Amino acid sequence: MKKQLTREEIVELVYEELKAKIKELLERLMKEERELYLKEEKDTKGNGYYERSLLTKFGEIEGLRVPRTRDGGFYPALLPGKTRSWFDLGEMVMYMFLSGISTRKVSKFLEKIYQVYYSPTSISRLCEVAEEEIEKWRGRVLERSYLALYIDCFFLPVRRGRVKKEPIYVVIGLREGGKREVIGFWVMGGEGESSYVWEEILREIRDRGVEEVEMVVADGLSGIEEAIRRVFPGARYQYCIVHATRNSMKKVRKEDKEELAQVLKGIYRAENREEARDELRELEARFGRKYPKVVKFWKEKFDVLLTFMDYPEWLRRYIYTTNWLERLIKELRRRLKIMESLPGERSVEKILYLLLREENEKYLSRTLPGFKKYSWKEESSLQNQTQII
Repeated sequence: MKKQLTREEIVELVYEELKAKIKELLERLMKEERELYLKEEKDTKGNGYYERSLLTKFGEIEGLRVPRTRDGGFYPALLPGKTRSWFDLGEMVMYMFLSGISTRKVSKFLEKIYQVYYSPTSISRLCEVAEEEIEKWRGRVLERSYLALYIDCFFLPVRRGRVKKEPIYVVIGLREGGKREVIGFWVMGGEGESSYVWEEILREIRDRGVEEVEMVVADGLSGIEEAIRRVFPGARYQYCIVHATRNSMKKVRKEDKEELAQVLKGIYRAENREEARDELRELEARFGRKYPKVVKFWKEKFDVLLTFMDYPEWLRRYIYTTNWLERLIKELRRRLKIMESLPGERSVEKILYLLLREENEKYLSRTLPGFKKYSWKEESSLQNQTQII
């Protein structure tokens, strides 16, 4: 009777078959690559092969025949240079390490699955190299000018002896050409969001080369407007409409929510400030006695809530809320959900770096739909002149 294979044995057989096919394909492609090289470099010839091993996601391929030339100038572009890995081993190790797996267990995993041995010390060294990359990325020189900076923070459970939720500060920038960029993230300790911390962060952003910011979009944190002014005196402040509306809705009874939502929508969807003021008077007429604090808030914050109205219509939808940043934070929460707590500040920084670097690459690869190619400064100036006339 034929012995039934276990799941592990089946997986091992499949991996062996895949490695054989990958080896065959790589050797054929490298040989063809050498032929192209020899057509361009007519003064040299092929010089046989040498063997090397290559670590892949399916395990280690041994005896890979790499073609060479007499001049020693050929090296297949398909293969990694100095490393033996055909994938980012450091990043994979970091993900495992940050998931709470000890360096010893990571070492055992690599040995069992990929048949290669990395000592616990080597695993730690891989992570240390990544820390240098993190600092380089977080300290990189930024654009000179940004149309908008979107700032917000969220909370993660961090272990510093005891586990407590700490604020993680995140900033996205909108470039003049219509591309978004993750400016950075900051793990500052503490237990609550602080405008003083935001001022320190904005100063750091300025020190990284940002000379001009047209506006900063943020929630209504106490002292945030003053902090922005001290660092970027020319920047305007846009109080996030979504935050303001959401906070107002929390302060009314259930039966009044729908009516209030419609009146507030009339304010921030008006075509200009004059129409918005008419809607503000409507808000006071309907809810002034019933919810005086809500009405008072919209009257006092009217100007900073409608900063976006001083810009052309095509631009307004990009600058009236921090929704982009909230969506990014939601994605971070989703991907960090598997971790009950992060083991210290360094681990928080590493995992956030990996996730935010990935998101930043997506941002910089595409321009926002409908974003105009000409200068927003010229457009804003024309808009203001039209309003004055």
